[in-house]
Amino acid sequence: MPCCIFSTYIHNLDPVILSIPGTPLALRWYGLAYVAGFILGYLVLLALSKKSLYVVKPDKLADFITLICLVGVIVGGRLGEFLFYWLPEHGWSGFCEDPLWVFRVWQGGMASHGGILAVLTVTVLYARKQRLSIPAVCDGLAIVCPIGLFFGRVANFINGELYGRICSPQNPIAVRFPSEYFEFSRATQYQIQEAVEHAVGAPLQSLQLVNAHGQPLETVFDLLTRLCRDSEPAREALGHFLNARYPSQLFEALGEGLLLFVILITLRLIWRTAPAGIFSALFCLLYAAARITSECFKEPDAPMWGNITRGQYLSFAVIAMGIAFLVAAYRQKHGIKGNP
Repeated sequence: MPCCIFSTYIHNLDPVILSIPGTPLALRWYGLAYVAGFILGYLVLLALSKKSLYVVKPDKLADFITLICLVGVIVGGRLGEFLFYWLPEHGWSGFCEDPLWVFRVWQGGMASHGGILAVLTVTVLYARKQRLSIPAVCDGLAIVCPIGLFFGRVANFINGELYGRICSPQNPIAVRFPSEYFEFSRATQYQIQEAVEHAVGAPLQSLQLVNAHGQPLETVFDLLTRLCRDSEPAREALGHFLNARYPSQLFEALGEGLLLFVILITLRLIWRTAPAGIFSALFCLLYAAARITSECFKEPDAPMWGNITRGQYLSFAVIAMGIAFLVAAYRQKHGIKGNP
């Protein structure tokens, strides 16, 4: 149902920081978020390694983090999005129609659960090759992983994607996201276009950016979001049709990111003799708890399984991983022999 409350903030942030005119090349907040997460994660691990609080030595840390970033986070996160979300929705027929989708990382779409599983796999292989304790190597990554999650969720908010469920328009933190346009029927989309045309006093077709041959360089939705950023009348006209929603991306950034990082780094600095695997266990359990909670405010981005979202269901696997790390920490603390 359209929402006509004007007191709610209408999302109008630009996901592009800088673009090169006439080309598809652009610097986006989403990509910058990953770069910031990698750099800060590396610096934190380097500081911990120099304090003998991380098992990977400082001179080998850069190569290890590069491997984790490229194979674990990017490849794993994208494959997770493809296998857990995109493929179940579009099927193999959709993949055959657009097989290059999986490579267009700059358009968004990274599953944190896939990234976690891939990072774990890469870490196990690396630790075995370097003859290091697997739980000990995982512990450092568990501490800095929330940094990347924080920046990634903030980037999701800037992109206006993965937004929250409908809430009361009187909620002071409610946001109306233009991306909801895709959830409306074709008839409602036409109504939105007509309302915006009336608000700006010109047909949308005349406002579209075109190339030298007169071909449009942006979709109707791209045009609407651009007008939403640049024109107050267009923003208000579009706002008539949008529902007030929770900014669930920011809930996830605070819970899965900032709060989790503060807890883990504080414990690591205080608990110098912690058994290997304990921080990995804490990350898995606390992340799962934060994700399950935040999913209650997030619009499901995949079909619900009963009353459980796909993200909540996958979080139970993360809980199982946390229990496994707890067992490893217990075995080390009590001197029980087993695999490293």
